[in-house]
Amino acid sequence: MASSRPVSAGDHVFLVDGSSFIFRSYFQSMNQDSKYNSRTSDGMPTGAVRLFVTKLLQFIRDGAAGFKPTHLAIVLDKSEGSFRKELYEDYKGHRPDAPEDLKVQMPIMREAIRAFGLEPIEQARYEADDLIATYAQEAKARGAQVLIVTSDKDLMQLVGPLVAFYDFESGSKGKPGYRPERNLDEAAVTEKWEGIPPEKIGDVLALMGDTSDNVPGVPGIGLKTAAQLIKEYGDLETLLARANEIKQPKRRETLINNADAARLSKQLVTLDCNAPLPVALDSLSLPELDPKALLSFLKAMEFNTITRRVAELYDTDPATIEPDPRLMPGGEAIRWERLGGPDENGSAASASAPADTLEGSATRSPTNGLGTPSQLAAKRATEASSLAFDRSAYETVTSIERLKEWVALARAQGHVAVDTETSALDANLADLVGFSLAVETGKAAYVPLQHRNDSDLFGGGMVPGQIPLVEALDVVRPLLEDASVLKIGQNLKYDWVVLKRYGIDVHPFDDTMLISYVLDAGKGSHGMDELSRRHLGHSPIPFGEVAGTGKNQVSFDKIEIEKATAYAAEDADVTLRLWQVLKPRLVAEGRATVYETLERPLVDVIARMEMRGIAVDRQILSRLSGDFAQGLARLEDEIHELAGEKFALGSPKQIGDILFGRMGLPGAKKTPSGQWATPATLLDELAQAGHVLPERILEWRQLAKLKSTYTDTLQQHMHPETKRVHTSFSLAATTTGRLSSSEPNLQNIPIRTEAGRKIRRAFIAPPGSKIISADYSQIELRILAHIADIPQLQEAFAKGQDIHAATASAMFGVPLDHMTPDLRRQAKTINFGIIYGISAFGLAQRLGIPNADAAAFIKQYFERFPGIRAYMDNIKTSCRENGYVTTIFGRVCHYPQIKSGNPSERAAVERQAINAPIQGSASDIIRRAMIRMEDALKAERLSARMLLQVHDELVFEAPDEEIEATLPVISRVMSEAALPAVTLKVPLSVEARAAQNWDEAH
Repeated sequence: MASSRPVSAGDHVFLVDGSSFIFRSYFQSMNQDSKYNSRTSDGMPTGAVRLFVTKLLQFIRDGAAGFKPTHLAIVLDKSEGSFRKELYEDYKGHRPDAPEDLKVQMPIMREAIRAFGLEPIEQARYEADDLIATYAQEAKARGAQVLIVTSDKDLMQLVGPLVAFYDFESGSKGKPGYRPERNLDEAAVTEKWEGIPPEKIGDVLALMGDTSDNVPGVPGIGLKTAAQLIKEYGDLETLLARANEIKQPKRRETLINNADAARLSKQLVTLDCNAPLPVALDSLSLPELDPKALLSFLKAMEFNTITRRVAELYDTDPATIEPDPRLMPGGEAIRWERLGGPDENGSAASASAPADTLEGSATRSPTNGLGTPSQLAAKRATEASSLAFDRSAYETVTSIERLKEWVALARAQGHVAVDTETSALDANLADLVGFSLAVETGKAAYVPLQHRNDSDLFGGGMVPGQIPLVEALDVVRPLLEDASVLKIGQNLKYDWVVLKRYGIDVHPFDDTMLISYVLDAGKGSHGMDELSRRHLGHSPIPFGEVAGTGKNQVSFDKIEIEKATAYAAEDADVTLRLWQVLKPRLVAEGRATVYETLERPLVDVIARMEMRGIAVDRQILSRLSGDFAQGLARLEDEIHELAGEKFALGSPKQIGDILFGRMGLPGAKKTPSGQWATPATLLDELAQAGHVLPERILEWRQLAKLKSTYTDTLQQHMHPETKRVHTSFSLAATTTGRLSSSEPNLQNIPIRTEAGRKIRRAFIAPPGSKIISADYSQIELRILAHIADIPQLQEAFAKGQDIHAATASAMFGVPLDHMTPDLRRQAKTINFGIIYGISAFGLAQRLGIPNADAAAFIKQYFERFPGIRAYMDNIKTSCRENGYVTTIFGRVCHYPQIKSGNPSERAAVERQAINAPIQGSASDIIRRAMIRMEDALKAERLSARMLLQVHDELVFEAPDEEIEATLPVISRVMSEAALPAVTLKVPLSVEARAAQNWDEAH
C-alpha cells in the first residue's frame, strides 16, 4: 500500500464490496455469450478474474458516477464466521458452497488486487458491509464524497448526504444478463424502498427478512407491507409495542408472535459502523500504479488483450516483462491453493475459505465424517474435473473375457455410467450398435456390437472383431439389472427403451440430465455437451465430427470403430463426471426430495408409455388431409378475392406488402430486414378490429399447420410393426416441470376448434377396448386459490360451484341464479388471464371491450380478491431477490432475467415467475399421479395402460369389460396425488370418461 494521504473535504472515496463484485464478475463470465468466459492454457478458469481486473482498471483510470477516486478500498468477507453467526447460528446457513470454478479463482482475485498496488481489506468476525459502513461514516465526517460500489441492497442503509450507492454495469447491451449501471442517491433509494428513507431500511428488512442471508423476519410480510407499517408507526420498536392496535387479525397475531424474530432480524441487518479497521482510512489513498507489476500478473493469467491495453496506457513494452512465476502452473504463491491444500504458511487454503464465507453452507450436518453435503459436493466436483480427458486411454472391448472383466470392475465399484449407441434417434426403431461403460474418472470403454462395413462385397457386412450381440447382452444384462449396482445415464429414458426392447430392464439408475434439471431449471439446457462445458470445462466430440453432417451424415453403425470408441467412451466418462459433480448438490442444496419423488421415478413410467404408443386410424387421417386441402383451396380463393390479387399465402413478405403496403392497415411494423412483420398476434388484433382479410389469412395458416403437422405427418409416424404412433416425451424441456412431446407433438392439437376435434377422433381404441381421458378440472385456478389463500375461491371450489360464475357473482354482485353467459365469459377470461399476468390491453382484445373497461375489470378483480395481488407482488419481490421461485412441492424454477434492464423483458419474466409456482405445482401433481398410477391399477388387477400425458390430462387404453372398475381408480389416484406431501385447501376434481376415440372421451 502506498504512503497514506489524509482524507478531507473534496476527496472521493470508493468503497468496493469485493464479495459482491467477485460474484457478479463470476456469473457474468459464465454467461454463454460472455467474452470473459476464459481459461489458462493449463485449464484453470479465469473468466471472473479477467472481468474483475477489467472493471478494477476502469475504476482506477476512469472512475465512476462522474468522478475518479482519490481513495479506494476493495473490501472482502473473511473466512471466519461473523459476529452475526454468534447471534444466530443459522445466519447464512442455507447457502450452498461457491461454484468450484469460482473457488479456484478466489486466491487469484487477491493477487489481482495486489497487482494494482492495493491490499485486499478484510477483518475477522466482521463482514465486508460493516467495514464499508465504518469507512463511509468516517469519510463522510471529514466531508469527502463516498461511492459504495455493490449490488447488496443492505448497504443502501448508508446512502445520504455525501454517500451514494453505485451498482456497476453488468454484461453487454442486448445480451442476456445485461444490467445497466445504477447510481442511487437518497431520493432514488427512498423511491426503490416504497417511500422508506435509507435510515429506516433496517426496520423494513427486519420485518420482511432476507432469504439470501437466512434472516427470519416476520412470516408473510413483504416489502410493500413492511414499508406501509414502518411509515405508519415510525420504527420497528414502536410497531411491535403497538402491534395489538393493528386491525387485521392475521397480521396482528403474526407480528405479536414473531416480535422476537423481528428484533433478532434487526440486529442481523444492522450495519456495525464502529468495526475495527485493518487499514486506516487515510491509507486507502490510491497509489501510483506500477505497470510492470500489473503486466507481470496479466501475462501469468494469459490475458492478452488487457495486457496490450495496459502496455499502451502506460507506455510499457510487454515483451520486457516476465509473467509472475508464483502464478504460473506449479508456482509457489497459489500452487497449493489451486489444489485445495495448505498455503505457504501451512494453513488451510484460502481458495476455499473465502468462498465458504461468500456462499455459506447448505447445512452443517455431518456426513459420516466426510464433511457437510456442500463440502462433499465440492470435493466430488474437484475430483471429477481435475483429471484431464484422454481419449487415447479409452478401451475398445472386443472379447467376451474382457467384457466380463469390465462387468466385474463395475460391480466392485458399485456404480457404472452407461450409454448406448444406436442406428437411429427413435428409440422404438433403433438397432443397438454398441454401448459404453465408465467405472472411474477417465476409465471408460466402448463395446462395439453391430458396426457394418459398406465396402463389403454385398454391402452392410459386419466389421470383424466385434462380440456377437446376443453373447454381449447375456454378459451385461445381469449387471444392468443388478439392484446393488447403480447405473448412471444422461437422458437415460432413451437407453432404457432401447435396452428394454432387447429384454433388459435397467435398474436402479440415476439420470444426470434430470439431476441438472432439478438443480438448475431455467439456467440453460441440460444436454450432455452443454453440461460438460458448464461444469467440467470440457467440450465433448460433436456427433457431426464422427458421423458427418447434412447429406454426408451416416448412421452410427457405419462409423469406424476407433472413432466410435473415442466418441462413445467419452460420453460415458463425461456422464460419470457430471454425476460426481451434480449428485452431491442435491443434498447440499436441499433438492433430493424433488429428484427422488418427481423426476427419477417418472423415467420408466414415461418410457413404457412411449413404447406402448397409441392407435391411430390412417383412413380418418387420410380423409382429413383431403378435406383440409379442399378447405385451404377455398380459403385461398376467398383471400385472393378479398385482396384483389393473387399472392403466395406462405410468404410473410407478400402478405405484409398487401396488408400494410397497399391496404394501409394499422399496426404496421418492419423487421430488421426491412420487410413488414406479420406475426399471428398482429393479424389477430386486426381480425378483432373487424378486418376480414387478416382473419381469413389466420384461418388459412391454422388449417395449413394442422394439415402439415398432424393429418399428413401422423401417417408417416405410424410404427411399421406396431402400427401405432409413438411420441417422445421430454422430461427436462420446460422451466416449470411440464412435460413436452415431440416426433410427433401430440400436446398441441387444439381442442376448442372443430378441426382439432376431428384430428382427435383419429386416435382410437383397438377392438374390444376403450380410450379413457382423465382430466383435472381447473387445476391451476385451484392451486391459485390454495397458494394465494383466496377464501371466496376456496369456498366456491369446496361447494362444487361453477367457479367462473362464482367469480362473476363476487365481482359484479350478481346472484348465481341471475348469472348471464356474458358475465360468466368475462369472469372466465379474467380468471385464466390473471394466472398468466394478462394486461388491460390483452384483456380488452380478448373481450372486445375498450382498454379502460378492461383496466377497470382487473382493478375490480384485485379489489375483490386482494390475496391474488399480494401473491403476485410477493412472488416478484422474492424472485428478484433469489433469482427463482418454487412450487408447493419444492421444485425450483430459476428466472435469472428477472433483473433485466430491459423493461419489456423484465415484465415478461415477471409474468412467467408469477405463473411458475401455479403451473409448476400442477405439473408436479400430475407427475405424482403418473408415478402412482401403474401400481394402483395393478393392485386392483386392472390392465388399463397409460398412453399419453397432455398438460392436465392423462389418456389410457382399457378393455371394455374393465372400464367401470378402472374409471374410479384413475380418478382417485389423480385427485389424491398431492397427498401426503401437501394438503390442498381446495379439492382436486377429475373428470374421467371412456369412449371409442380420444375426442369423444374428452
